[in-house]
Amino acid sequence: MSLEYWIQYGSMAFAILLLLIKWKGMKKFIPVGLFASFYANIWCFIAMNLKWWDFPERIIDKPDDVSLAANFIVVPVMAMFWVRYAPLTFREKIMWAFAATSILTGFEFILERHTQVLKYSSGYDWYFSYVLWFVSWFIWYGFHIWLNNWRRDVESIFK
Repeated sequence: MSLEYWIQYGSMAFAILLLLIKWKGMKKFIPVGLFASFYANIWCFIAMNLKWWDFPERIIDKPDDVSLAANFIVVPVMAMFWVRYAPLTFREKIMWAFAATSILTGFEFILERHTQVLKYSSGYDWYFSYVLWFVSWFIWYGFHIWLNNWRRDVESIFK
Protein backbone atom coordinates (compact mmCIF):
# COMPACT_ATOMS: atom_id res chain seq x y z
CA MET A 1 0.00 0.00 0.00
CA SER A 2 1.40 3.40 -0.99
CA LEU A 3 2.02 6.38 1.26
CA GLU A 4 -0.94 8.19 -0.30
CA TYR A 5 -3.35 5.47 0.77
CA TRP A 6 -1.90 5.42 4.28
CA ILE A 7 -2.41 9.18 4.54
CA GLN A 8 -6.02 8.99 3.36
CA TYR A 9 -7.01 5.98 5.46
CA GLY A 10 -5.10 7.38 8.44
CA SER A 11 -6.82 10.77 8.24
CA MET A 12 -10.23 9.10 8.01
CA ALA A 13 -9.46 6.80 10.94
CA PHE A 14 -8.16 9.71 13.03
CA ALA A 15 -11.25 11.85 12.30
CA ILE A 16 -13.64 9.00 13.11
CA LEU A 17 -11.72 8.13 16.28
CA LEU A 18 -11.89 11.75 17.49
CA LEU A 19 -15.59 11.84 16.72
CA LEU A 20 -16.17 8.61 18.67
CA ILE A 21 -14.14 9.85 21.64
CA LYS A 22 -16.07 13.14 21.78
CA TRP A 23 -19.42 11.76 20.54
CA LYS A 24 -21.37 12.91 23.59
CA GLY A 25 -22.86 16.26 22.61
CA MET A 26 -21.83 16.03 18.94
CA LYS A 27 -25.22 14.81 17.70
CA LYS A 28 -26.63 18.31 17.33
CA PHE A 29 -23.70 19.26 15.07
CA ILE A 30 -24.39 16.55 12.48
CA PRO A 31 -26.23 19.04 10.20
CA VAL A 32 -23.08 21.16 10.17
CA GLY A 33 -21.06 18.11 9.11
CA LEU A 34 -23.52 17.34 6.32
CA PHE A 35 -23.45 20.96 5.17
CA ALA A 36 -19.62 20.96 5.29
CA SER A 37 -19.55 17.84 3.12
CA PHE A 38 -21.91 19.44 0.61
CA TYR A 39 -19.84 22.65 0.70
CA ALA A 40 -16.57 20.73 0.17
CA ASN A 41 -18.05 18.82 -2.75
CA ILE A 42 -19.24 22.02 -4.41
CA TRP A 43 -15.77 23.53 -4.08
CA CYS A 44 -14.20 20.36 -5.47
CA PHE A 45 -16.60 20.41 -8.41
CA ILE A 46 -15.70 24.05 -9.15
CA ALA A 47 -11.97 23.44 -8.64
CA MET A 48 -11.89 20.34 -10.81
CA ASN A 49 -13.77 22.09 -13.63
CA LEU A 50 -11.42 25.07 -13.43
CA LYS A 51 -8.49 22.67 -13.06
CA TRP A 52 -7.31 24.32 -9.82
CA TRP A 53 -6.50 21.07 -8.06
CA ASP A 54 -6.66 17.35 -8.54
CA PHE A 55 -6.53 14.22 -6.41
CA PRO A 56 -4.22 11.91 -8.40
CA GLU A 57 -4.28 9.07 -5.85
CA ARG A 58 -7.75 8.40 -4.44
CA ILE A 59 -9.11 5.55 -2.40
CA ILE A 60 -11.96 5.21 -4.90
CA ASP A 61 -11.29 6.31 -8.48
CA LYS A 62 -14.91 7.22 -9.20
CA PRO A 63 -16.17 9.93 -9.14
CA ASP A 64 -13.19 11.78 -10.54
CA ASP A 65 -13.82 15.06 -8.79
CA VAL A 66 -13.77 14.33 -5.07
CA SER A 67 -11.58 12.97 -2.34
CA LEU A 68 -13.57 10.51 -0.26
CA ALA A 69 -11.29 10.97 2.74
CA ALA A 70 -11.46 14.77 2.73
CA ASN A 71 -14.95 15.62 1.52
CA PHE A 72 -17.00 12.95 3.22
CA ILE A 73 -15.19 12.32 6.48
CA VAL A 74 -12.36 14.67 7.47
CA VAL A 75 -13.88 18.04 6.50
CA PRO A 76 -17.32 17.30 8.05
CA VAL A 77 -15.71 16.16 11.32
CA MET A 78 -13.47 19.25 11.39
CA ALA A 79 -16.49 21.49 10.82
CA MET A 80 -18.42 19.79 13.61
CA PHE A 81 -15.53 20.23 16.04
CA TRP A 82 -15.01 23.84 14.95
CA VAL A 83 -18.64 24.79 15.55
CA ARG A 84 -18.81 22.94 18.85
CA TYR A 85 -15.57 24.24 20.37
CA ALA A 86 -15.17 27.66 18.74
CA PRO A 87 -14.84 30.46 21.28
CA LEU A 88 -17.74 32.82 21.81
CA THR A 89 -16.03 36.15 21.12
CA PHE A 90 -15.35 37.21 17.55
CA ARG A 91 -11.73 38.14 18.32
CA GLU A 92 -11.01 34.67 19.71
CA LYS A 93 -12.77 33.07 16.72
CA ILE A 94 -10.47 35.02 14.40
CA MET A 95 -7.41 33.84 16.33
CA TRP A 96 -8.63 30.24 16.30
CA ALA A 97 -9.36 30.48 12.59
CA PHE A 98 -5.85 31.78 11.89
CA ALA A 99 -4.31 28.98 13.95
CA ALA A 100 -6.46 26.20 12.46
CA THR A 101 -6.04 27.55 8.94
CA SER A 102 -2.27 27.82 9.31
CA ILE A 103 -2.00 24.22 10.51
CA LEU A 104 -4.30 22.87 7.78
CA THR A 105 -2.68 24.88 5.02
CA GLY A 106 0.76 23.76 6.21
CA PHE A 107 -0.37 20.14 6.12
CA GLU A 108 -1.96 20.69 2.70
CA PHE A 109 1.25 22.33 1.42
CA ILE A 110 3.30 19.30 2.51
CA LEU A 111 0.78 16.92 0.91
CA GLU A 112 0.81 18.87 -2.33
CA ARG A 113 4.59 19.12 -2.57
CA HIS A 114 5.58 15.63 -1.43
CA THR A 115 2.72 13.22 -2.25
CA GLN A 116 0.17 12.40 -4.94
CA VAL A 117 -2.80 12.97 -2.62
CA LEU A 118 -3.30 16.55 -3.87
CA LYS A 119 -1.89 18.53 -6.79
CA TYR A 120 -2.41 22.22 -7.53
CA SER A 121 -2.46 23.57 -11.08
CA SER A 122 -3.59 26.53 -13.22
CA GLY A 123 -1.98 29.10 -10.93
CA TYR A 124 -3.73 27.85 -7.78
CA ASP A 125 -1.39 27.82 -4.78
CA TRP A 126 -1.36 27.43 -1.02
CA TYR A 127 -2.44 31.01 -0.25
CA PHE A 128 -5.74 30.46 -2.09
CA SER A 129 -6.32 27.42 0.10
CA TYR A 130 -5.47 29.53 3.13
CA VAL A 131 -8.22 32.03 2.29
CA LEU A 132 -10.69 29.26 1.43
CA TRP A 133 -10.10 27.43 4.72
CA PHE A 134 -10.25 30.66 6.73
CA VAL A 135 -13.57 31.74 5.23
CA SER A 136 -14.99 28.22 5.46
CA TRP A 137 -14.79 28.15 9.27
CA PHE A 138 -17.09 31.17 9.46
CA ILE A 139 -19.46 29.88 6.79
CA TRP A 140 -19.90 26.64 8.73
CA TYR A 141 -20.41 28.53 11.97
CA GLY A 142 -22.89 30.87 10.28
CA PHE A 143 -24.82 27.88 8.94
CA HIS A 144 -25.05 26.46 12.45
CA ILE A 145 -26.33 29.77 13.86
CA TRP A 146 -28.81 30.17 11.00
CA LEU A 147 -30.11 26.60 11.37
CA ASN A 148 -30.61 26.90 15.12
CA ASN A 149 -32.38 30.26 14.81
CA TRP A 150 -34.64 28.81 12.11
CA ARG A 151 -35.47 25.83 14.31
CA ARG A 152 -36.27 28.12 17.23
CA ASP A 153 -38.56 30.22 15.03
CA VAL A 154 -40.40 27.16 13.69
CA GLU A 155 -40.79 25.69 17.17
CA SER A 156 -42.23 28.97 18.48
CA ILE A 157 -44.84 28.96 15.69
CA PHE A 158 -46.12 25.52 16.69
CA LYS A 159 -46.19 26.12 20.46
